[in-house]
Amino acid sequence: MMLEKIIENFILNFRKYLYAILGLIAGILLVEYGVLKTIFILILAFIGFKLGDRDFQEKLKKQILNRLKD
Repeated sequence: MMLEKIIENFILNFRKYLYAILGLIAGILLVEYGVLKTIFILILAFIGFKLGDRDFQEKLKKQILNRLKD
C-alpha cells in the first residue's frame, strides 16, 4: 500500500525528481571541478546526447552524403 503511493507520487511528479537529480549533479560538478570544467563536461554530455538521437544521426548522415556528392 505504501509502496504503491510512493510509485504513484514518483510517476506523477517525474519531472520534478528528474530536475532535482540533474540539479544535484550540476551542483556537485560545480563544487568539485569549477565552472569551466563543468561547462565543458555539460557540453560533451549534450553532444553525446545529440549523437545518440536517431533522428539527428539520420540528418547528419544525409548531410555528409550530400556534401560528398558535391
